[in-house]
Amino acid sequence: MEKDLFWSDQLADLIIKRKKYNHVDKKIKNPKILTIKSSTSISGLPHIGNSADVIRHYSLVQSLKDKGEKVRFIWVAEDMDPWRKVPSNIPKSFSKYLGMPVSALPCPEGCCKSYVDHFSKLFLDSLEKSYGIKPEYLSTTKEFKKGSFYKQIKKVLENHDKIVEILNKYRNEPLGEDYSLWKPICDKCGKIITTSTTKIREDGVEYECKDYDFKEFGKEAYNKVKGCGHKGFSDIKKGNGKLMWVAEWASEWDAFKVVLEGAGKEHFMPGGSFWRSGEICERILDWPEPYPGKNPIQSYEYVTVNHEKMSASKGNVVATWEWPKFAPPETLKLLFLKKPNKVRDFKYEEIFKLVDEYDNLEKIYFGETKLENKNEIIDSKRLFEMSSIKVPKKFRNPVSFKLLGDLSQVRSDFKNLKKVLGKLDVKIEDEKYLKERFESAKEWVRLYAPDFIKFKVNDKLPKVELKNNEKKAFKLLSKNLSKNKYNEKKLFEESYNICNENKVDNREFFKKSYLMLINKERGPRLAGLILAIGQDKVSKLFNNV
Repeated sequence: MEKDLFWSDQLADLIIKRKKYNHVDKKIKNPKILTIKSSTSISGLPHIGNSADVIRHYSLVQSLKDKGEKVRFIWVAEDMDPWRKVPSNIPKSFSKYLGMPVSALPCPEGCCKSYVDHFSKLFLDSLEKSYGIKPEYLSTTKEFKKGSFYKQIKKVLENHDKIVEILNKYRNEPLGEDYSLWKPICDKCGKIITTSTTKIREDGVEYECKDYDFKEFGKEAYNKVKGCGHKGFSDIKKGNGKLMWVAEWASEWDAFKVVLEGAGKEHFMPGGSFWRSGEICERILDWPEPYPGKNPIQSYEYVTVNHEKMSASKGNVVATWEWPKFAPPETLKLLFLKKPNKVRDFKYEEIFKLVDEYDNLEKIYFGETKLENKNEIIDSKRLFEMSSIKVPKKFRNPVSFKLLGDLSQVRSDFKNLKKVLGKLDVKIEDEKYLKERFESAKEWVRLYAPDFIKFKVNDKLPKVELKNNEKKAFKLLSKNLSKNKYNEKKLFEESYNICNENKVDNREFFKKSYLMLINKERGPRLAGLILAIGQDKVSKLFNNV
């Protein structure tokens, strides 16, 4: 039996073989169904950075299933969090909802029941349709209302002092006496960020709704949220509130019987929220802290864009349903699945390199590319399987994404593209797959391609200085293009023969060909470009030298 090399397969083994709790001396007995949890805070447009968490967890789900385990995969909308700022794509009028739970916001487009339903549906539908991922959808607000966390909330409040003691171990300054683990929603104004606990009781807390100033926490970019002054009592049975984050995270793990929830590296720093939640989970709620825990594979690193973390406010993100319009969806999975514990930078203009990487994995998978290192072969094949939406049954002979991007600037119609590919001796194995890739490449060129890839074919011959022997060479090529039919290989050979016969420097000939055709000194492979533009049109241009 081959040794597991891929990270999610190794992690699956660690989960299955895990024997002990992490913070207390107690043995673990895994449930019959292993629950993997992913979650997202739905404060704005879900983007590809949010999908990284789901994609990575789904890889583990696949690994566990491949090992014969029964798995429940849940995605939780963390929608009870207070709304802190209005994203750029949301109407400014929504500022009146600042401080309320995100789940209380209306749909920004009036098409769904709520803000959360609107963006959750877009996100989950795109994950299923484009990436083949369908987790079970849960909402923290709905679970609080249903009473799913009641047992955990009760335990948390009963052990308030013990939990504060755990939290203080990780703090420079201890929490104040007025600190409360239950955060009520104001019964009068509906805000959650403004409620301040005045008394803790076994069945809930008494509170007052007071002004909340973000500046106190060093977030001067945010606004002050006005409280309404209401004084009330929040009954935990009604679920009209939430637990503070670390206690809430621990409670979710216990309530859903989660065996793994990965997260970014900041949660695993010394004193990070994962360790605090894990200790609460084990010592107070008697459920083992989920993996990653202490293992060398996770936590995962974030993928940056131009050396910056993906952020809607920086404008360096796209929605999960937008990605397949300009790149194969498999490439997004590849981006997040390869070496998740390594820092990697990514540029939208270099998507063609990511596609090349995926294509190379397909060649390795079907033995079209030979590797000497056995471990590299095993790992590459597994990465291809995990990145694919559906593993193809045979080699698809993928056409270069960059080539399709180049050709799309000359032949935007797919039928014409197929004719050109025939002249380039490209064998089409899967026409549907090719068409999808072509449409993506065309859109990528429009949105993100760097200037050195973009070009426009000249209708008239520009002024280009030519020597007499160069003029003669272009006239000869023009004549041959008008009377002969070429494929790429024969045209390439013809160009070199003409240069040699007329003692023309090859590099100068190619450079001046590009200048005459696309006003640039370099471009796609010249023979292929000429065939894509059309022999007759190029012949007429070159004849005018």
